[in-house]
Amino acid sequence: MKQGALIVIAVFILAASPVFADLTETIEEKKPGRKLYVTFTYGPTASWLTRIIEQTERSNFVFRNFLPGIYFTTELQNLPLITPEVRAAFYYPLLSSFNHVPYANSPLNFAGDLFAGARFEIGWGFFRINGGPGLHLLFLSSDRWNYFNMGAALAVGIELALSPGWSLLIDGFASIDNGNLGTNKQMEPFNITYQYQTALGVRYSKKKRNASAIFMGKDKDHPPVILDR
Repeated sequence: MKQGALIVIAVFILAASPVFADLTETIEEKKPGRKLYVTFTYGPTASWLTRIIEQTERSNFVFRNFLPGIYFTTELQNLPLITPEVRAAFYYPLLSSFNHVPYANSPLNFAGDLFAGARFEIGWGFFRINGGPGLHLLFLSSDRWNYFNMGAALAVGIELALSPGWSLLIDGFASIDNGNLGTNKQMEPFNITYQYQTALGVRYSKKKRNASAIFMGKDKDHPPVILDR
C-alpha cells in the first residue's frame, strides 16, 4: 500500500512538472526591468538517518534508517546572488537497524521531509556548482511514536546543462537536528540526531535557459541568453 502511494506520487510529479513550468513560471517584481519566476526540480532521492541515545554503563543505542523516496523543489529565480528554494520529499523507510542489527520488519511507516533555504551558484560553461544553508524539518511516523525533527542543514549540488531547457542536478544534504520535538520526547529522547541525503533530479524551464549546454541543438523559440541574477 505504501509502495503504491509512492509510485502514484512519483508519476504525478513527473507528468505535472512541465505543466507547472508553463503555467506558473513568471512572477512580476515591483522593480522595473527585472522579472522573478519559479522553476521546478524533481526526481528520486535517498536519506540516511541516524539517531543516538547515549548510555553510561553500556554501548549507546544507535538507530539507523535508510529511506528512499522522491522529491520536488521550487526555486525563485532571477534574484541577485542567491536562489531561494523550498524542497519537499516523501520517503518510505526501507531498512532499519538497532546497533547494526537489522529489524525483520521496519517499525517506521513513512516520512515527510522539508528543506527551506537559499543557494549561491558559480558556473563554467554547462557545469555549475551551488550550495547554501537552510532549515530542515522531518516528520517520521512509526508504530510507537510520531517523530518530529528540526535543525540546520547544508545543501551542495552540481548542475549539468543538458540542453537549453533541460538540466541534470545532483544534490547532497547534511543536517543536524533536534530529534525530540515529537511524541517520543518523554519516553525515547535522542541525544544526537543527524541525516544525510542525496538526490538526482531534472529541471525543465522555458524561462531559465542554458546559454551553454552539452546538446545545444536548435532553440528558435527560446534562444539561449544569460539572465540577470
